[in-house]
Amino acid sequence: MKKNTKNKNFMVCLFLVMLVQAVRYFPFKFGGWNQVQLSFSYEYGFIQRGFLGTLLNLTSRIFHIPWGYMRYIHAFLTMGTFTLLMLWLVYRALREEEMDVAVKRFLSGLALVFFMGPGWSTNYSNFALMELWLPILSILGMYALVKGKHMWCIPVIAVVCELIHTGYVFLYFNLILVVFYYKIFMEKGADIRHSDTKHSDTKKYIVYGIVTFVLTSILFLYMMFAATAREGITIDYVIERTAEFMHKPIEEIETQRELIQGYLFRDGGFSGIAFDIKDYWLLLIVMLVLFSPFIYEVYRYWKLVAKEAGKLGAGYALIPLGIVTTIPMYIMHCDYGRWTYAAFFYEFACIWLLNVIGDRTAAKAASKMMERIDANKTYYLVLLFYAGITGAFAQNLINPMVSMIESYGWKVLGALGIG
Repeated sequence: MKKNTKNKNFMVCLFLVMLVQAVRYFPFKFGGWNQVQLSFSYEYGFIQRGFLGTLLNLTSRIFHIPWGYMRYIHAFLTMGTFTLLMLWLVYRALREEEMDVAVKRFLSGLALVFFMGPGWSTNYSNFALMELWLPILSILGMYALVKGKHMWCIPVIAVVCELIHTGYVFLYFNLILVVFYYKIFMEKGADIRHSDTKHSDTKKYIVYGIVTFVLTSILFLYMMFAATAREGITIDYVIERTAEFMHKPIEEIETQRELIQGYLFRDGGFSGIAFDIKDYWLLLIVMLVLFSPFIYEVYRYWKLVAKEAGKLGAGYALIPLGIVTTIPMYIMHCDYGRWTYAAFFYEFACIWLLNVIGDRTAAKAASKMMERIDANKTYYLVLLFYAGITGAFAQNLINPMVSMIESYGWKVLGALGIG
């Protein structure tokens, strides 16, 4: 009874944190380019980012819901699904009977960082971005892979995510790939709490892993370099439909004409590619400095995992390096807040996954981290509130704090005759 009460109290605490974040970031951002993309559908041809718009279009027609109302339905369904999934993952872990108390405490702290920091607030502040379905579906794919059931859904999930957002291969596909990696190369040698999970069919995972990777990669190449609107579809028609969807005057949507032409009609070369990192290198340096305490703590955890793993240490050390898949996005686009969130989410998900499935190496590392935390409570309490202060990531320039310091940095460099 005490355990159940403690778990419920903690969930109430998370709910209160969410409530504070909701007030803090109200009114949230709702509209812009995200909703322009949501109006795209396969009515225009087999285009990139047309999957969700197609579903919304079909729903509108089947149930006779005005096209202009569909963005609200999408927004609340998306944010609601993400919120419930994250809360369920926390609650499910806390009520795991065989999990060590120290590991539960560690995961509770991790959940607090997620909800007090950018984990939930980012997707509330930038309300229900279409790409939020990428981590949602990828988490469900990870669950299916861990269970080893309904494996057919894995390539389907990856393909759907790629249809939702072309950048999926760089942003959240690593969540699926890391579980394939663990199942194929690590699981048989790992010490796992539930021994029956150690005898999975490796060949099955290899086959599904190859099929998933090949299908997603081919679709990415097509969407990135070949997908275009079919003949007969004009930019004016698309703008008109988008205006109707967003309840905006056509003149307002006209400001997005160039972007729409790039994505749907391929005017000006490869769609959506712009090499921006040369203009924002100072921003990225500021980000690394400000977030260095969290980067260091993640490093310490994985270092402990590698040490506890012994001969498998090198294999475990490769897991956190999955964030390197986001690097091409940093080079090609300046939506650095979105890319940084994907990197943050990956590390959170990997640490959470290993501890929840009962990997004893990860659990030992978590217990040792808790010993360090208990010995330095003030520091970690400050670090927790620092995560809350930094808050949600923006879509582009990471967050206001980073952006402000970067702007002063440019002024200083300018005064020194640099840059």
